[in-house]
Amino acid sequence: MDALKTLDIAFPADWTNLVSVDTVCTVGMFDGVHRGHQHVLHCLDSLARERGLAPLVVTFDRHPRVVLGHTDNHFRLLSSNSERIEAMRRYSCANIVVVRFTSQLAKLSACDFFSSYLKPYLRVSTLLVGYDNMFGNKQKGDFERLLALPDVECVRAEALVSDGTEISSTQIRNALQQGDMARCNGMLGYCYSVSGTVVHGHAIGRTIDFPTANIQLSDPMKAMPKEGVYAVWAEIDGAMHKAMANWGGRPTLGDNEPLLEVHILDSCVDLYGRNAKVFFVARLRDIVAFDSLDDLSHQLRSDRLSTLDYLCIEP
Repeated sequence: MDALKTLDIAFPADWTNLVSVDTVCTVGMFDGVHRGHQHVLHCLDSLARERGLAPLVVTFDRHPRVVLGHTDNHFRLLSSNSERIEAMRRYSCANIVVVRFTSQLAKLSACDFFSSYLKPYLRVSTLLVGYDNMFGNKQKGDFERLLALPDVECVRAEALVSDGTEISSTQIRNALQQGDMARCNGMLGYCYSVSGTVVHGHAIGRTIDFPTANIQLSDPMKAMPKEGVYAVWAEIDGAMHKAMANWGGRPTLGDNEPLLEVHILDSCVDLYGRNAKVFFVARLRDIVAFDSLDDLSHQLRSDRLSTLDYLCIEP
């Protein structure tokens, strides 16, 4: 089967001949592919081996909240589609089917989605659900009935708990919005990152010996942490560099427009036009307005020392 083919329920012919063996399947958005998701994917592989089935992940090309317009409170995603697929492949040997999420699909109950698509086309004989998995139209109220369907074995994965809290994408977004990178990264199981291209700025940092790379973010739907100064790792052309970042405005310069600026600690190479991936390790402080560039430079030297203390181990 083509593990990356995007399927649309409006064209059921696209679903034919996808699999030739019975499968154990899990369904979900897997935003962030955090430790809870990794646990589900590990369970999926284990069930597949135990039952002699092929492991299968069904995910969606867009988050349901985006399609349904439920993007209140500036809802953002923890991972892009390519990041999700790459991460799922890293944590599981399962085939991956991407379903186009539409308003038509949103109307289907979990039972309807299973009976109309998962069972006949993907040959699902065992369905693995996460502890808080609620795929399908919740208003139909038949999620629990899915567990009682006669033609499928349903297995529920246990919740994964961190610091007394069940790990979820929502909890990770909350930690990110608070700038609590230790809690965020602890639940993710890796350092949260964003990607973009280095673009030209005003070169003010060069005048105080702290040149910065201005990052034009590649995905406007990707969640950003709370504004502030951070200790980060910056990956440029496959090489990891110790760095510190300013995410937010620059009040000392009279500029409050949010911007991601990264100062590389161990390199002075020309970065313009290069792709950069920034891994957030720790939030150092709030962004504040300084009386002068000299005062800003003095604080940045202190930030540099704090950054080096945090970046003992690569992400």
